[in-house]
Amino acid sequence: MTKMEQQQRSIEKTRLNPNGSKSAGEFLAFRNGKLDLRSIDRLEAERTALNSAAADPLPGKNLPRVGVLAIQGNYASHSQALTEAGAEPVEVRKPEELAGLDGLILPGGESTTILKFLEKHRFFEALGDFCQHHPVFGTCAGAILLAREVRNPAQRSLRVLDVVVERNAYGRQIDSTILTAESALPGEPLEMVFIRAPRIVEIGAGVKVLARRDGNPVLVQQGRIMAATFHPELSRDRRVHRLFVETVIGAVEQPAGARAQ
Repeated sequence: MTKMEQQQRSIEKTRLNPNGSKSAGEFLAFRNGKLDLRSIDRLEAERTALNSAAADPLPGKNLPRVGVLAIQGNYASHSQALTEAGAEPVEVRKPEELAGLDGLILPGGESTTILKFLEKHRFFEALGDFCQHHPVFGTCAGAILLAREVRNPAQRSLRVLDVVVERNAYGRQIDSTILTAESALPGEPLEMVFIRAPRIVEIGAGVKVLARRDGNPVLVQQGRIMAATFHPELSRDRRVHRLFVETVIGAVEQPAGARAQ
């Protein structure tokens, strides 16, 4: 094992900060019992270099432009993950900024706060229309916004993904965890970071389950729509984002009539 690979392995020893920001879910690196920010900066830089080398955007083709709703949550990490997965990330804060995008990610955060922002700024309807015609990927709170029905408590949603979601189903911030489990994605078991995660309690017939936790779906796809109840942007594994980028590329390459269906 090379020195760089050994350093990459050390990321797996990090833990979530239960007292930190509810939306950030940042990793901490420790050395001799003390926080070592230089170590985490170095590891993140090396992780970025490795993932950038692994990403294989199609030669001679423009990168797909994928928006990241930059209202709450760790949208910067999603942007970095998209870059490493072979897409051009674009931060989105206004309805008009959806124009010209090939796809969109709805990050985590507090779903009720995000919903209030969308409604206040007349963003909700524009977002719903975008979801009807483009690939969209929701993580954690983003998955709640995409769902057909939301429980615990009930709230308004975009209703573009045929699932029923229960909010905060796995407990509070201190119950957040990192798990590794088999998935439908090729390669090794998938690392999944759960932070105050929702639970998918029902799925429709057209929804494909790509990963589970304790029997419950945690990564699903229905046509151009994807959702995860965990935070793939906080993992060194970029396979989930690459799958979404592939979905975006596939939609872009379809004829305009087929894309609208």
